[in-house]
Amino acid sequence: MSLGQLETRELIKETARRLFFQKGHVKATTQEIADEAGINRALIHYYFGSRDLLFEKVLAETMWSRTDEIESIFATNDSLRIKISRFIDVFIDNHIDFPYLENFLITEMAKAPERLKQLQPDKRGRITAIVYRQLEEEIAAGLIGYITIEHFMVNLMALCNYPLLAMPVLQTILGMDEKAYREFLSERKKVVYRAIFNEDLPN
Repeated sequence: MSLGQLETRELIKETARRLFFQKGHVKATTQEIADEAGINRALIHYYFGSRDLLFEKVLAETMWSRTDEIESIFATNDSLRIKISRFIDVFIDNHIDFPYLENFLITEMAKAPERLKQLQPDKRGRITAIVYRQLEEEIAAGLIGYITIEHFMVNLMALCNYPLLAMPVLQTILGMDEKAYREFLSERKKVVYRAIFNEDLPN
């Protein structure tokens, strides 16, 4: 595949990703994607076969990229607190960029739970094992009160996720435009970390 072909293929994927998960237009047609990318619709069929295959490709790559980034955080030798602070930062930033991704995932996984296993590799288990070990060490040292790994992870995900999942509702209730809500989500990182560890977010 030539450089030009590779660039066109990436342009199509990035345009589809932006429409699907940034603008929330999950049902975007190949014509709409082509118009947004400024290309002929036939190129989408040439490179990806169909709109559904393009969607699956974009979704899988987005999920793998996110999981790889998260695993790279937890695979370091840093303390649990540093890892969690970086996770909060990456998780919220990713979802500021693609605010409709998590809503889509929750809706789709409710319909077909097995899809989660296909989209997210077994790295999730390794990440949980690392958190479990370091959480036990923090509890044993008296640095954090006793909590099970399940409740710790649910607390963390809920605190990060809810303002993203409920974005349209919260924007209306709080009277925030998109810019103000992005600033609110950035501030949210400090609030989430303090709720978890009862201390300020590390620099």
